[in-house]
Amino acid sequence: MPHRSFLLVFSILPVVAIAADIDHVSVEKEGERYFLEGEVVVGASTDAVYQLITDYDALEKIDRGIVESRLLERIGDNVAMVYTRLKGCVVFFCRKIDRVERVEEISVNEVVAVVVPNEDGDVRYERSHWRLSKDKEGTRITYYTEVEPDFWIPAVIGPTLIKHSLRRRVARTLKNLEAAALTYE
Repeated sequence: MPHRSFLLVFSILPVVAIAADIDHVSVEKEGERYFLEGEVVVGASTDAVYQLITDYDALEKIDRGIVESRLLERIGDNVAMVYTRLKGCVVFFCRKIDRVERVEEISVNEVVAVVVPNEDGDVRYERSHWRLSKDKEGTRITYYTEVEPDFWIPAVIGPTLIKHSLRRRVARTLKNLEAAALTYE
């Protein structure tokens, strides 16, 4: 999401028993940046998935780590400023993150979100990209995020544990999309 990206705040979500078929989820770390990718086919229409990922007042439907989300303003026909508050934990390390994203709705098949830099922010850089395409089973969702946190991460957690948690979270978020998108049809 778009959201809907690296959060370094993780909640343990039940795996939803739905038809979503996750093709792949990967998380890599290079320097201080994390790169997340995911692809899934969900049994819902492209229109319903698009409505869901652009319903800025209800993003918690797809990502349980989002505590609050809301549209701040429209700065153009296809550009929105969106606020999200994220919360969660990895082991004992818990974090709240408030952020504002500039979301560009490129088309009904593509959405790009970039976190607006903030001196007091927790994210140095973040860019997420959602691409939707029709599939014989419903909608193929391709998701990519590049993020660099702007806060200290305890060495005991380490990149390996963070990568594992991120991979699990992205997979669960992609699966949640199907269940939530079906309510938009």
